[in-house]
Parts: sequence; C-alpha cells; structure tokens
Amino acid sequence: MDLKSSIPTAAIVGVVTLMIVGEISSGTGLPFVAMMAGTVFCVAITYNLLGGLGTFGGILFAAFSLRTIVISQFGKVVLFEAADKNIEAPQLTIAVYLVFYLSLMLGVFTFGKLRFDLPKPVGSATRAQTNVLYILSLAVGAIASLAFQITSVLGAGGTADSYGQARSFGVAFSALLLLALVVAVDSRIRYSDGSHSFGIAASIPWFLAMVFGFFDTSRAMIAAPTLAYFVTCYVRGYRFKRRHYLAGALGMVLFVFFVSPFEIYSRGFLEHLTFRDRAYAAIYLLRTVPDLRTVELATQQAEESGEGRSGYFSHAGTFVLGRFSLISPDSALINACSGGFHYGWTTIDIDILHNLPRLLYKNKPESDSSAYLGRVTGMNPDWIENSEASFSPISDMFGAFGWMGVISFSFFAFPAMFIIFESVFDMSQPWGTVALGLLLPNFAEGGAGNHLVNIVRVPVYVVLLSRLLGGISGLLATRGDQEFIVSAMPDEKTAIS
Repeated sequence: MDLKSSIPTAAIVGVVTLMIVGEISSGTGLPFVAMMAGTVFCVAITYNLLGGLGTFGGILFAAFSLRTIVISQFGKVVLFEAADKNIEAPQLTIAVYLVFYLSLMLGVFTFGKLRFDLPKPVGSATRAQTNVLYILSLAVGAIASLAFQITSVLGAGGTADSYGQARSFGVAFSALLLLALVVAVDSRIRYSDGSHSFGIAASIPWFLAMVFGFFDTSRAMIAAPTLAYFVTCYVRGYRFKRRHYLAGALGMVLFVFFVSPFEIYSRGFLEHLTFRDRAYAAIYLLRTVPDLRTVELATQQAEESGEGRSGYFSHAGTFVLGRFSLISPDSALINACSGGFHYGWTTIDIDILHNLPRLLYKNKPESDSSAYLGRVTGMNPDWIENSEASFSPISDMFGAFGWMGVISFSFFAFPAMFIIFESVFDMSQPWGTVALGLLLPNFAEGGAGNHLVNIVRVPVYVVLLSRLLGGISGLLATRGDQEFIVSAMPDEKTAIS
C-alpha cells in the first residue's frame, strides 16, 4: 500500500488564506502575518517534498513543524488572539522561523533525493525468530526500564557514578520495551491478514510502559506506547475501524483533561524520591485521587511558576496547548541573543558530551544544554539547577551563531538527517518503527547538538542492537536443522482487534 501523501496546492492556498484572515481579524500586525504566511507555505512545500506521512523524514518533519509553528498559529486563530502578543520579540522570532523554513525547503529540494548505501537493521527471518525476539525484548526491556527508573532519581547523597553499570544497562536497553510492543502489533497484523492489530502480547509492554511513565511523572512516556501503536498500524497500512478512531479521540480527551493535569499534580509529590518511595507515593495518589478542582489549581500554579514554560496563549485552560507550542520559549532565547551576544559552540559541546557513554567520559554533564539555555533566557529560576526549559534547535542556532547558524543548520544538517534516516530505516519494519518511536516524541525539542548527535547515535544504536538480538533470537529459535516454534504470541482469539 502506498502511504505517501501530499497536500494539494489548493488546500495550501486555502489554509494559508484562512490563517491570514484569522490573524488579521484578531489584531495581529501585518508584518507578522505576512512572515507567518510565508513560513506556513514553506512548511507545506517541504512536507510535500519529503513525501508526507508516507516517509520517515516526512513524519519527523510534520512533528517538528507542528510543535514550532503550526499548532501555535492555528491555536491563535481558533482562540481569536493576536499572534504577535505574549512573546518577547515577535517580529524577529517569526523572521527567524521564516528564514529557517525557507532554507530547509531549499535544502530538501537540493539534497532530498540523495540516498546512501548504509548498514541496515537485521529483521527476523521466520515466525519463530519473531517470537523469540518478542520474548527477549520484553524481558530485557522491562528489566532495563526498571533499572533506569531506579537510577533516574538518586537517593540522599547518591550520584550517577554510584549506580555504574546498572544505570548504563537501563539507558542502553530500555528501548527494547518499545520494540516488544512494535513486534507484537506487527505480528498481529501480519498473521491475521490485517484483521487485527492489538492482542495480549501487545498489551503487556503497552501497560508496562504506561506504568513506568507514570512513576517518572512524564506525560511523553505515558503517551508514547499508545502513539507507537497507532504509528505501527499506520505505516503498515492497517485499516483502522470506527472503534479505533473513537478510542483514539477518547484517549486524547482523557489525556488532555485528566492524565496531563494529574501528572502535573503528582509531580510535586514524586519528584526527588527514590524509586521505592515513588512507587509507594504513586499508589497512594491513585488510591486517593483528589477532586478536579485541586488538580486544576496545581496545574494553574505550575503554569504561573514557569512549569509550562509557555505563556503564549491568554485564555484559561490552554496550559497543554501552550506546552505543545515552542514559539514562546524560542522567542525568549532569540530575544536574549538579539543584542549581539552569541554563545557559539557551547550548547553543542554540552549536548555531545552529555550523550557520550560514561565509560568514555566519566565527568560528562548530568543534563543536556537546556539548563544553560534556561540561564541565558532567565527562564531557569536561580533556586532550580535545571528546570528543563524546552527550546527548538531553531532558536538555539540563532543564539549560537546568529543568522548564519540558522541558515547553515537548516540547509545542510536537517536534510542530512532525513537522508541518513531514510537510507538506514524502513519504517514499515519493526526496527524502523522503533527508530521512529525513539525520535518522534521530542524531535522538535532540544538544542541543535542533540539533533547532530542523533544523526549518528540512533542509526548506530539501532543497527547494532538489531544485530545483537537478531543473532541471539536466530540461535534460540533453531535446534540443529529444526525450527523451534515459540508460542509467545498465539492466535489470541480473544484479543482486541
């Protein structure tokens, strides 16, 4: 099935026109509106050049553009708010966005069709190997995720070094829990001839990932397994039924109005606790769920204290919408560096060193460049070492090198990233879907250094891990010349379809 999609020219013109009318009607200045329209137009053209939601790069670019410009501007139109209000440097910010997306469009047009003959992940050759791969990834992924959770919040007097190999094991293999989910859904679709997609085998890693996400008070981790399920189905051409759309819509409503606020509420109780204490506290919170008004007050306090890191929208109840719009923190960083101050390679160095294994660099930074950028903008309170303020690489490149940083990064680095990912991964295969799942949740966030690291780290990590598990599953799935069938994923006649 050909999943490639593109936006018709008439639709692009129509949507941009409606956005222009909506923003002018809400009181947005004409210069901002003109540059916004040009930016959205470049976004649509680049999306089409990449092949839309039928390609690895198209999906990543869609997520990136949604978080940086599309959601924020559509939100302003729907809420009938002026788009150039509540940001520190509106004209300069939208100009930086326009230059970035224009340069990216030209870069994709110039280099987008290039492909390289690079090593690719090794898949399962037989159903027996697939079943063994599922068992291995589920067992190792669950243990590694638990190890990561135990070492993610240090106890009194603890340091990252005190956990040594346990921490490294958790970081290296926790992604296998996602692989188990993808393999289960992929097998369910293939071996039911597309009739079913979700069963008992898929529900186990899905549930475990949700639990670990709750203990980590991470909304992204809670949403990740459900997003992985829908992406896995989509890239395999699975025909969703009405109940899937209803379940997805219901899940989105529950996440926005209940799960997300409750996670913000619980964060104040669970942060800085050891895993055992977090588990006790989390269970207690679930048993004594507060009323909605208490949760709403906690959300409001978090937003007022900077937890949301986005005051772009004025209407009440737009906290989650603000979290999905990076234009406000980006504007703060762009404004802070608009007077001539540029920090050069500082954030890139921090991100590269942070991503090195502790075995290679013992004194590596404990966090990425978000803490440094929070200090530059003043968004990081003095009493918090790292509030993990979210910025996109667009503002980071402007802060580092000015206009030339924005142009060079978007024209060369981003197209190179898409080219390498498309050359290595087939997203319709389990390992390709896992790679997409590793990148997609926070692809728009983080400094440019993290994106440069991912160009190398993700392909190397996934290819090596696939060959390690592929070799093990191949050995375990055979006895001499006889194939050994593991009944890890039976027909599941009672499975959810």
